[in-house]
Amino acid sequence: MKSIFISIILLFAIPLSVLKAQESGVAGLIPDDYATLQLPPLETLFENSRKSAAVEYYRLRMQEQESMLKSEKRSWLKYFRASANYQYGKTGVLSYSEDNLSLYQYSDVEQSFYSAGGSINIPIDDLFDRPNRVKRQKLEMEATKIEVERWHDEQKMRIIELYTSAEQLLNQIKVKIETLTFARAQYQMAEKEFINGKIEVQDLSQQKANQASALVDYEHTRASLNRALLQLEILSKTEILKRLD
Repeated sequence: MKSIFISIILLFAIPLSVLKAQESGVAGLIPDDYATLQLPPLETLFENSRKSAAVEYYRLRMQEQESMLKSEKRSWLKYFRASANYQYGKTGVLSYSEDNLSLYQYSDVEQSFYSAGGSINIPIDDLFDRPNRVKRQKLEMEATKIEVERWHDEQKMRIIELYTSAEQLLNQIKVKIETLTFARAQYQMAEKEFINGKIEVQDLSQQKANQASALVDYEHTRASLNRALLQLEILSKTEILKRLD
């Protein structure tokens, strides 16, 4: 009889090891942690999701487009050209005589020369197309703003979906914990009654099977909840799961 009892214990002890292995995994949460776990408000998750790398990418695009718009607005300056020249020094004159002799006359007077000028060159097609280029640049900026809002709306939809799923699973896992706790208590009572010879091994086996079924059901819900919470953390850039010592 004792050998049969030991075999039953070894057979159904496997799910307990699975439970311990999982508890050392995602955030190290235990059943008591799930019972007290509360999700942050949705508005907090929406706001924190703006810390995403995608938002930073769009922000840099906006800065680039703003810079291009400023350059386009100042592009009319290319129609104007200005020039200036300044010289300072002493002059000398080189001349040739009839006998092929060169004479160099040097002046000891210091002199300075300067000149300034400007020009205007306005291509007609470029001039009339300039307002269109400025308008196109503004439209690109508006399009980027719309892309950011559209991306954030899509993130909100994903966050809402995961949020409602996590809430539902949180409610379910509390029921699963109660069921598992009751099944464990039932098995412990049956174990004592079996040792005292009040029940048969089949009755003990049934109680252990009930406990194992409750444990598997709990672990399934736990895995689904952890997955939803981790995905929610990534999308919302908000820490929800915390490892409790």
